[in-house]
Parts: sequence; C-alpha cells; structure tokens
Amino acid sequence: MAGRASADLLIPQFYKLLNKEDSWAYKPGQLYLTHVVYPQPYPTILKLEKYDPRDETKSRFSIKRYSSGDEKHYPVKRLNLRTDEMFYIYTGKIRPVIILGYVESEWFETIQKILLCAPVFSFKPRHSQEYIIRAQAFVYPNLFYLPGSPKGCYKESAIRFELIQPIMKGFLQPYLNLIDKKPVSLTKEAYLFLLNHLSKFLGGGPIDKRIEKDITTYQELLLESI
Repeated sequence: MAGRASADLLIPQFYKLLNKEDSWAYKPGQLYLTHVVYPQPYPTILKLEKYDPRDETKSRFSIKRYSSGDEKHYPVKRLNLRTDEMFYIYTGKIRPVIILGYVESEWFETIQKILLCAPVFSFKPRHSQEYIIRAQAFVYPNLFYLPGSPKGCYKESAIRFELIQPIMKGFLQPYLNLIDKKPVSLTKEAYLFLLNHLSKFLGGGPIDKRIEKDITTYQELLLESI
C-alpha cells in the first residue's frame, strides 16, 4: 500500500501561529484544550435519594441509570438544581478542540459565555492506513483530517463532527505550538475546507464549488494509493 499524500497538495499551509496576546481571542478556527465529554449508551444520573432541607450538604445521592420519575425531586438550592433537572454522569477527556463559534447568551438571568467546539482525536495504532487515507480524502462525512505538525496539531488527527458540543468559556485553555509556545489556528483556507465539509455533514451541501472541485481531484489521487 502506498503512503499517504501530503495535505500540502490540497492546502499549502494548514496552520498559522498567532500572537501571544491572541491566546484568549476565541477566534473561529483557533485551537484550544478543554474538557470534552462522550455520549453514553444510556443516561446515567446522580439521583437525589435523601434531601435535608436544613443542611443541604447532608443530602445523599446515588449513581444509577435514569428511569421515569427520577426528575421528580426537591430543588437543591445550594447546587442550583431545579425540581425537574438532574445531574448527568459522562466520561470525557481533556483534548484539543477547534472553535466554530462564540456567543454571550442572555437566555438566563446571567450572561453565559459559550463556545461551539469541534473535538480533535488523534489516530491510534488501531486505525489502519487505509482508514486514515480515506479520512484524509474526505470520504467520511463526520471526519475532517488534520495533519500532524509542530506548528499546529501535534499528532495526525481528525475532527469528529458528530461530537461537536457547547463548552463554557472558562473551561478552555490555549493550545500552544511546540516550537515557540504561541497559540495556533487553522489558516483561512483550511477553515473554509472545514466549513465546506461540515456543511455537507449537516445536510446543507457544499458551500464553495471551487473547494468541492479541488476535493474531488484530491480524493481521486489519494484513493488510487489504496
């Protein structure tokens, strides 16, 4: 099997370094480190088993699968848990993400600073060379390939669109390159390719005919190596 084609054939420059003062800029396409949670096969919750209204710290919870009626409980003011709300349990990991959007939401009484983030997963030994080539060739609608580089994403990776999630601003830390510890972002061209692939994943079709034509040519080149 032939080796993978260089991402430079499609996007000459994938990453760009930002000034250190841009560490907290939260620009679309910028990389950060944050807590990413994973979907679970069934809802697992902290169920309120015993409520002490005089001292809420003495209330007792248990870990269990959700069942109908678990949302009916006393509100716990100290934990900001309303009557019809529950604490959910997820597994997760600190990993890189790409910023897609930022909003200061006024839906509740206090402003919530929320970012829409696309999680980045590095390829592992379990991933065959063919699988990685297909990801690089835009075959998988949910994956956007990221080349490994000391100037950008350290390891050869992919963005997983199916795990895009909202993350509070305070959870993010700057992702710094390995060379001079500056913040990192996708270039404008790389980010447009990302948006084009994301648009197709969401059912909207490609957003740029030129980009789509370039992808088709690049895809044919890569798939010939399999």
